[in-house]
Amino acid sequence: MNNSASFSQYKSEDGRASSASGQTYSPTGTPIPTPFPNRTTSKNTSSYAITKTDSLLFNKIDERQRLARERREEREKQNAAKEAQWQAREERARQHYEKQLEERRKKQEEQRMKEEKRRAAVEEKRRQKQEEDQ
Repeated sequence: MNNSASFSQYKSEDGRASSASGQTYSPTGTPIPTPFPNRTTSKNTSSYAITKTDSLLFNKIDERQRLARERREEREKQNAAKEAQWQAREERARQHYEKQLEERRKKQEEQRMKEEKRRAAVEEKRRQKQEEDQ
């Protein structure tokens, strides 16, 4: 770059050429990062450009954070729905299992009562036969 100031550049106090974007350029044309000027006391166009750039940057950051928050909230909602479905499925499985257990208990009890009646009938028959034999 040349050392003369143009519409898009101005010379800083130390003689380096700088653009309105707030970056300082070396004589070879490569950007040199410069510290941010004190915005409360500086009234030049560079400060305005930096403030505007910062504002746009913060808006982009805010937008990214908002989108990330929305994605996170949506993911949490989906996870909560999946959890509710899983719990409902678990509850149905538990109820089915308990129903099967109850049916098995009932069947075993019926079987036991049937066997008990059969034994009682056999015992009664044996007793009657024994009385007849006497």
